[in-house]
Amino acid sequence: MKRTLHVALWLFSIAIMILPAEPAFAVPSFSRQTGASCAACHTSYPGLTAFGRQFKLNGYTSTNLSQVKVQPSRSMPGMSINKIPNLSLIVQADESYLAKALPGQDKTNANFPKEFGIYYAGRITPHLGTFLQLNYNSSDGSISMDMSDVRYTGITGNHMWGVDINNGPTFEDVWNSTPGYGWPYVENSTGVDPLVPFLASEDIMTNVLGIGAYDYWNNKVYGYMGVYQSAKQGNTPATGDAIRDAAPYWRFAWTPTDNLEIGTFGFYAKYNPDLFTTGNNQHVLDTGLDSQYQIYQDNSLYTFHARYVREKRSDITDTPSLTTHFVNMDANWLYQHRYGLSAGLLLVRGDRSDFYNEMDPDGFNPDSKPDTNGLTLQADYLPWENVRLSLQYSTYFKFNGASNNYNSDGRNASDNNALILNALLGF
Repeated sequence: MKRTLHVALWLFSIAIMILPAEPAFAVPSFSRQTGASCAACHTSYPGLTAFGRQFKLNGYTSTNLSQVKVQPSRSMPGMSINKIPNLSLIVQADESYLAKALPGQDKTNANFPKEFGIYYAGRITPHLGTFLQLNYNSSDGSISMDMSDVRYTGITGNHMWGVDINNGPTFEDVWNSTPGYGWPYVENSTGVDPLVPFLASEDIMTNVLGIGAYDYWNNKVYGYMGVYQSAKQGNTPATGDAIRDAAPYWRFAWTPTDNLEIGTFGFYAKYNPDLFTTGNNQHVLDTGLDSQYQIYQDNSLYTFHARYVREKRSDITDTPSLTTHFVNMDANWLYQHRYGLSAGLLLVRGDRSDFYNEMDPDGFNPDSKPDTNGLTLQADYLPWENVRLSLQYSTYFKFNGASNNYNSDGRNASDNNALILNALLGF
């Protein structure tokens, strides 16, 4: 615990020292559409710059491409679409090393491809744009819809507004301090995952459909309200673990300057571990605070994120309620949009309960806590703007409630330390 505290103080001290200073890898179809480099919109994909945030808020519609145009008339609607289709491919491959192999697995595993994504991303009409991803995932050999976002936007006076359809709460967001597009941008592929907030879980992300509306006043105050329902991949109408009825999501942010954001978000859902059975609904409320700060200085870009999520579950069998706290902090340095160094801290704290063991018997002791302390370090190299090579190391001081024997099968937190070499190509 002392070591974790020292790391947290170290990251905080770095942020305080740099704060007074003055103030890219994209889906390639966006770059072709706008005529701008990947670095205009992105730090390290999917991290966004100020220009990238405006591009997304405007519905991905800004374009320098030649258009196929038909003027509207009384007898026909008009048309204005890009002459070049908004198609892209992103391919990821990686090699991972786990300190101690999971039962039945090797320490070292190769994923090729780890992911193979086909994107239709960009302008559809002058006010309508989309980001749609069809993805192959090597972990289970599945092909399914991944991150999806379709939005109709406009500007009225000092208000930038939009109506948005997406398949995951926080996917609509333009700051990388919420779970959907949060750091680390290289996913741990070892099969050992710490507990995450419910709104960022596999039962929610890409397994729901939501619609909402947002307004960004004077580039200072942002508000979004949306509602989600279950839309499980490969299982419609949904059976098994899924949310029930309508689940509201909200997001508010204050941006006194283009490079500083302070915000809050929340998600409430009735969740049934065995959908359509009676009397088994859990009520889950996630409320969060977040912040992002970016510093542009000569050839360097510094980005800092901090996020806190409080989760309360109620109506759990044999447990009146459970409260869990999630803290994520990270600091990123990108030099010449070619070399990157990052560090991030994860802290999870929660009530003691048999719920965790019942949810994942292989991952928790009976009557345990979800407490986890972890540190992730990452180095990136971008020889070209559409190629990123990453080396990531994650270490855990406590995992799922204990430093030693956290799952009653002799596995220690340090056994989950992982080294990952990742390559990402876009074209």
